[in-house]
Amino acid sequence: KLNVNLPRQKVKQMFKEADTDDNQGTLGFDEFCTFYKMMSTRRDLYLLLLTYSNHKDHLDTDDLKRFLETEQKMANVSKEYCQEIVNQFEPCPENKNLAVLGIDGFTNYTRSPAGDIFNPEHYQVNQDMTLPLSNYYIASSHNTYLMGDQLMSQSRVDMYAWVLQAGCRCVEVDCWDGPEGEPIVHHGYTLTSKILFKDVIETINKYAFIKNEYPVILSIENHCSVLQQKKMAQYLTEILGDKLDLSSMFYEDSTTLPSPESLKGKILVKGKKLPANISEDAEEGDVSDEDSADEIEDDCKLMNGDASMNRKQVENIAKKK
Repeated sequence: KLNVNLPRQKVKQMFKEADTDDNQGTLGFDEFCTFYKMMSTRRDLYLLLLTYSNHKDHLDTDDLKRFLETEQKMANVSKEYCQEIVNQFEPCPENKNLAVLGIDGFTNYTRSPAGDIFNPEHYQVNQDMTLPLSNYYIASSHNTYLMGDQLMSQSRVDMYAWVLQAGCRCVEVDCWDGPEGEPIVHHGYTLTSKILFKDVIETINKYAFIKNEYPVILSIENHCSVLQQKKMAQYLTEILGDKLDLSSMFYEDSTTLPSPESLKGKILVKGKKLPANISEDAEEGDVSDEDSADEIEDDCKLMNGDASMNRKQVENIAKKK
């Protein structure tokens, strides 16, 4: 079978047009090549070729130059550049010798990275990165640790490695009190699995700057007791070390944030501070204004009780959705 997304009647018509010899109902090699070309030629590209070639079956370098400047919005296109396109993408030797681009070569070019709408100059940083951090849009991740839905999916440290290497510069860490004094990360009031805060920070430390030198922001949603918040602070300072040190970037008279350029290789912790006058032996001190529970409808929240009942509750809600 041919994997062709065309109406059956259209394919039959093309078959008949290609079947020109006396042996009707079958295609010889040359006929099959003609049939294949009929099916694979993109009508939109063929009409473009006709438009810019004045209804010829090919584009010469002047035609191609006009197409690139008009349709692709390219500036300062030279005939030499057009000749390079012909040499690289035209499969027909006769067309190459004539320095023209037929429909096959034109299709090859438009479907290649060279014909991509994306500006190749933007593969590299091409903007001024010395302005204050607040001047930029920041690629951010919500509930970074989750592999799927927000009610029952798995939490994995691998997700931090993946999004950081994909270009994300702001990740979310939802922190809760865990057993044996170890803070954990998960989506509160749900059946999502739990991972250790320490493992999350170690993963961030390992993968933060592999593909991107610009600063990483940890958006901490903190629901931990003061004792476990102290444990979080210990892990942050021990694991991230100098990546947290911004002492050389802020001055008493500073009125603007540092720039992404000056913050290269640094990790910023975004979260609400505990009150300055809190007692050292205080046991409570929830500091997050944002609460993952705010995102969940009241009937979806899980309270302390039978785990199997909680799971049935979530499954019923999921079905309704």
